[in-house]
Amino acid sequence: MELINIIEESRINASKEVEYHKQKLFEQYFTPIDIVNYMASLFTNIDKINLLDAGAGVGNLGCISSIYLLKNSDCKVHLTAVEWDKNLINYLQNNLKSVKNKYSNFESKLINDNFYNFAVNTIKKEKKYNRIIINPPYSKTSNSNEFELQLLKDLNIKTPNAYTNFIEICTNLLDENGELVAIVPRSFCNGTRFTKFRNNLLDKVKIEFIHLFESRKKVFKEYGVLQEVIIIKLTKRKIRKIRICISDELVNNEIEKFPINKIIFDNDPYKFIHIPNKKVDDETLDKIYKLPSSLKELGLNISTGKVVEYREKDLIDDNKNSPAAAFVIYQAHLEDNKLNLKKAINRKLFLDYKESSINKMIPAGNYIIMKRISYKESKKRIVTAILFEEDFEYEKMTVENHLNYIHCDNQGIERNLIIGLNAFLNTKILDNYIRRFNGHTQINASDILSLHMPDYETLINIGKQIERNKISENEIEKLIFKGKEK
Repeated sequence: MELINIIEESRINASKEVEYHKQKLFEQYFTPIDIVNYMASLFTNIDKINLLDAGAGVGNLGCISSIYLLKNSDCKVHLTAVEWDKNLINYLQNNLKSVKNKYSNFESKLINDNFYNFAVNTIKKEKKYNRIIINPPYSKTSNSNEFELQLLKDLNIKTPNAYTNFIEICTNLLDENGELVAIVPRSFCNGTRFTKFRNNLLDKVKIEFIHLFESRKKVFKEYGVLQEVIIIKLTKRKIRKIRICISDELVNNEIEKFPINKIIFDNDPYKFIHIPNKKVDDETLDKIYKLPSSLKELGLNISTGKVVEYREKDLIDDNKNSPAAAFVIYQAHLEDNKLNLKKAINRKLFLDYKESSINKMIPAGNYIIMKRISYKESKKRIVTAILFEEDFEYEKMTVENHLNYIHCDNQGIERNLIIGLNAFLNTKILDNYIRRFNGHTQINASDILSLHMPDYETLINIGKQIERNKISENEIEKLIFKGKEK
């Protein structure tokens, strides 16, 4: 059996032995062999490679990458493999030994330690690596592990997830010509939670390459993982264009090159990382960029529903004894781009009118209700419905946390404006644009705030035309992108 297949077999065996609850707790999954080979191929080969595998597991990433590099040149490879789980150390030791037995120009060092602790000590020694490869844990940063929190504080790092902690630490461990290849969730590419992380990241390194898988089910299918993940290459070198590949396949793929300002927009304060599709990209950007307004310039805002069902003590079954209670709009009420408030759902339907709950209620008016959870396989990523003033059968309504809503200073919006805006949010061109930077399940308020939008007059005009008679999406797009009716 070939050496890389022996290493792959150790990954499969270790996966079976790792307790299911531990795997789910840390959201850490060992990388399959085809993915590892692809990641290794992204490294630029040099004579002397100092490679770090952070969170090494059984060492399949570091070992197979070393084999790939050693087979394709006369280089020397020194691999540092850091793994905290003592149950995996035997696998890791055996794999490192097997590579050494075959390649005399391979050396390795195994460190059984918490990666954050390793990083603190390594940075103090001012040690750097010219190549780093990682598939880090995907779990959220734990607020209960005081030891790790202190280590992260020492490193001056605080990001929302373990995988972004690993990436930021690794950028600090790269030398001036270093390269980092990682397989991580796409979720860091947008959303305000990751704004500070993106700014820090882009100050330190450049994005050289991104591979986006078309299906969320492709990469870690044996583990049942449905997060959308990307393979990303970061470098300390200067680059002119970013290479993008969108495919479920790992060989013979078409790779497109894009200017950096088509991936990270110069005037974007959030520094969203877009992943464009060349087939529709030029037309999409050209049209969206020409839109002159934004949600805030229209005098509007977007908020996330304030009712978190499992935390809410003031939810009640009916409002017979409390007529001022607000009707709760749940995600289940939104279907086929319409609100069905008569739909029978197994939920407490009212929020009691109390001092603690008043600020969660909205008065009668016109609002856009939007799903926060929307999968990339969905026909459209933005799913909305209009809550018209006449839909208010009760004094007030409120919105559950799985929904966003667009409002005007916590009040309703004029009718024609909201109809026009809702039509814009449901256009195919906007859907293509959203998919450039949002691939995961959540539509964030910041995603909508970042959008270019038509001006007030155009939206009012569209609203009036829709009110008068039904018009096609084609006609709506012509009004949005080619000017308003004369």
